Amino acid sequence: MFSAKDKPSPVTKSVLRLSEMGEVEWQPEPQLGNDDDDVDEKGSGKQIKSKKNDKKRNNKWLSVRRCARIPLKMVFAIATVYVCILSSERYFYYWVQTTIERTDVHVSEINFPAVTIIPMSVTNLNASNEAQRHTRVFNMARAVLWQTPDAVQLDKHSFEEFPEYADVDPTALDMDTVYDSFQDACKYFFAECSWRRKPMNCCSLFRSVSTFKGFAYVFNSVRCEFPDETWPWSASASGSLSGLNVKIHRNQNFFNINMLGVIVHEPTQQLGHSIAYSTEDRIVIPVEPLRFTAEADVKARPVQMRRCLFESEIVRLGQSRSECIYKCHVQYILKKCNCTVNLPRPVTTRMENITESSYYNGTKLCGVKHLPCFNDNRLSLFSMSNIIEESRDNIFTTVDCGCFPQCDHTQYHSSTYTERLSSVENNNSVIEIDVYFQEETLFSYRSMLRFTLIDLMVSYGGIAGLIMGISVLGWVNAILDHFACCRLPSDG
Repeated sequence: MFSAKDKPSPVTKSVLRLSEMGEVEWQPEPQLGNDDDDVDEKGSGKQIKSKKNDKKRNNKWLSVRRCARIPLKMVFAIATVYVCILSSERYFYYWVQTTIERTDVHVSEINFPAVTIIPMSVTNLNASNEAQRHTRVFNMARAVLWQTPDAVQLDKHSFEEFPEYADVDPTALDMDTVYDSFQDACKYFFAECSWRRKPMNCCSLFRSVSTFKGFAYVFNSVRCEFPDETWPWSASASGSLSGLNVKIHRNQNFFNINMLGVIVHEPTQQLGHSIAYSTEDRIVIPVEPLRFTAEADVKARPVQMRRCLFESEIVRLGQSRSECIYKCHVQYILKKCNCTVNLPRPVTTRMENITESSYYNGTKLCGVKHLPCFNDNRLSLFSMSNIIEESRDNIFTTVDCGCFPQCDHTQYHSSTYTERLSSVENNNSVIEIDVYFQEETLFSYRSMLRFTLIDLMVSYGGIAGLIMGISVLGWVNAILDHFACCRLPSDG
């Protein structure tokens, strides 16, 4: 056995041998010499020094690489912000698009248009000078206020011919002022009527419109006095006689009708975009409707961008599009002719939304003497156009009233065909008006957000991930790694 002091050192290996006596002897391994040990010690020292130099060199290059990444990260960050701004513009400025929703909407799914019939030019059967002069002023005022084809034939002498009517409100001129019986002359005005090929009582189909002093009749409008509770009605077919067909006596009790005006418009509006004037015996008006709807999300954007109003906004404003255009035209008249008009008051309109003479302090009502100004400026007081043309000579300018339609509405585009019937067919006694849908189907358009808030968030995330390699999960992990409790354990 060997003592503890004879145990081999950790540096040299131990060699155990068995002696012949069976005892274990320890003999140290032969030494290689002190020179070799010195060489090993010198070599290891050089290796350690070399490693330290390599580490310093690596740390230096690591710092260089880190500093070199800073401008790259700044460039990428600026690029990310720039692309996000471009993406934001799509949301804030180019966000609404109108697309075709359906191409097979049946006409039964929409309302039949409202129809307003107005005598525009009449011949008084009373031969008295007073009656004839009143009728001529009446026809002249109608031609100017509605800008009928007869308006272009009026000259300065035409307006100077009636000095006694100079201060008379042209919108108040009516045949009622001569013949009180006209208000109750519905049964004499119409010859026969039919709705969807079924004969109907004309006086149950039409209502006398107070807007035009009773000298106009309207069908299927919820804006007239005492409308039918079931209005607006709908039609399920197309083609001639499938809608409204009316025959009107050309020869009335006290006057003959020379020209009629027929307006096809939305049931919720006073008037339409176009008026058909005709002196012929038959007026055919095929209607091509277009339906427009909008998503509820569109309401989040400003009115000037979506160009339409939702029903709740119309209720809050207290005026429809037609009333807004009325007010715009009155303000334009005040600007051009320095007078105001006492506009006819629709039944459902609030008092504060009507332009009265007292609304303009010290401004007088327009009279017949102001009709030349109306005619020179081509002011159609009852036109439903949102644009007023101011063009003179070769300069084209317009005024935009800025009155927006309801977001969910139907436009009724119509064309007019007229013909004069032979004496055998008509004997020049009636004027026939036929209004119907031209086709059984129509196009429906829908306004929707082109770029929603969800799309904007996805765009931001995609841009940040593509350019910067940033993700929500990466940010969460980076934040948690700063806390010891949430740091992931390292190997070893």
